[in-house]
Amino acid sequence: MSKPRYDWWPYVKGMIRRYPALWEKYRNLHSQSITADYSGMPHLERNSRTVERAALRELPSTQQREYEAVKRAVEETKRYPNGVARLKMIGLVFWEKGYTLEGAALKVPCGRATAWRWHGEFIRLVASHYGLMDED
Repeated sequence: MSKPRYDWWPYVKGMIRRYPALWEKYRNLHSQSITADYSGMPHLERNSRTVERAALRELPSTQQREYEAVKRAVEETKRYPNGVARLKMIGLVFWEKGYTLEGAALKVPCGRATAWRWHGEFIRLVASHYGLMDED
């Protein structure tokens, strides 16, 4: 029995690979500067209220949606009984980029077929959170 081919599959894999960079960008947007102002110049309105400005900054809309989709998939996967092992395998394959699925399966440890299944389920979960899967 053949598996269906999704046009979005490589795009979702790219989303997962970009997640650490998007997380870092998101974190930097929401952090406030803690450097003291020693200039002695009066503060203008645009320089005050740094906490509010940090809270209101967002990633560009597509990047924000990608970040949220992967983040929600990671949070959902953590709640699985074997979630830690699944995320370790996903991290080795997508974020450390030094492992194939077979190599990650040996490192986790789990079977090769299990690693392939977890890999596919995670990609479909991200796609679902992004809105690429048709809900029936």
